[in-house]
Amino acid sequence: METNEKSSCMMRAFTELMRRMIVPSFAFPGGGAARRTVNSCIAALEARYGALERERIADYCICQVYALSRFGKEYLSRWRMSHSFGTKARERFDGTTRGKRYWEERWLSAAGLSRAEVARMIEDRRQHPLYRFIFPEYEEATKRRMLSTEVGYYICGASTLLWTPFSPSCRACTRAAQCRKRTEMMYGELYRIRIEEYKGKEGL
Repeated sequence: METNEKSSCMMRAFTELMRRMIVPSFAFPGGGAARRTVNSCIAALEARYGALERERIADYCICQVYALSRFGKEYLSRWRMSHSFGTKARERFDGTTRGKRYWEERWLSAAGLSRAEVARMIEDRRQHPLYRFIFPEYEEATKRRMLSTEVGYYICGASTLLWTPFSPSCRACTRAAQCRKRTEMMYGELYRIRIEEYKGKEGL
């Protein structure tokens, strides 16, 4: 895997763990700075451990989210990326012992998870059954019909899989915010992988 792909995997695993274990509404910080922070973390980890595979990325994210879970939810309002991807975070991971792994696994098990399942969260999204619908380009002709009008919004809603950040028509539509909320409500899993794929492609 290339560095950006590894950082996407790390952000995805960290986000899923945060949502399942601590804050269901957690969103990983966007922007190039966040990506660079994670890339720097990966470079430092690889200098110590060699090329990171899915299992090591999963172990790292488990370590960091488990640590956050023990700080208490009130700490999360002050959370910064450096807490989980900076020097002290890497030192925390370096200090992992067999006993600590045991308690991490107990913590995961209480939520019906395992290390292997966390590693599977990192799998290539192209294997996801909905991947081919992330940007169905054949919908563009329909989306362009009467764009930004009430009738066009009705046509789009009846004939397409709604908003996707990859669509030029969606980006130009004045009803995009409304449609985005509708997409999240109607097609939650598809919405999720569209957002994650877009972040990965755009380096956000």
